[in-house]
Amino acid sequence: MKKMLKKADIVLIILLIILSLLPLLAFERPAAPIYAEIRQDGKVLEKVTLTGHTGNREIPVTFTANGSDGHNLIRIENEKISIIEADCPDKVCVQTGPICKAGEIIACLPHKLIIEIKEY
Repeated sequence: MKKMLKKADIVLIILLIILSLLPLLAFERPAAPIYAEIRQDGKVLEKVTLTGHTGNREIPVTFTANGSDGHNLIRIENEKISIIEADCPDKVCVQTGPICKAGEIIACLPHKLIIEIKEY
């Protein structure tokens, strides 16, 4: 019986596969730095850089509407941000937990508070 593939053919196929994957490695872009934009009622309250952030920081946010006050407590821990305390009725914002990737959002609709992760 005659062999269909020779050793040189197998080496050539492997070499072509490796060469076809090189552009994936060459054009992989590094992760962009991220920051959290904290908005309330459409106004930017603060922009916090998360990339490289170490330690803990807490930001209290108050809200007044229709004669009643509300508050949220935002915690930045290392490179993550979350709402750890809120006096809104459903507390969905607290249950969301920490976020750290571009495009993620925490929303407290009763207090009109939005935290969004963005890339620089």
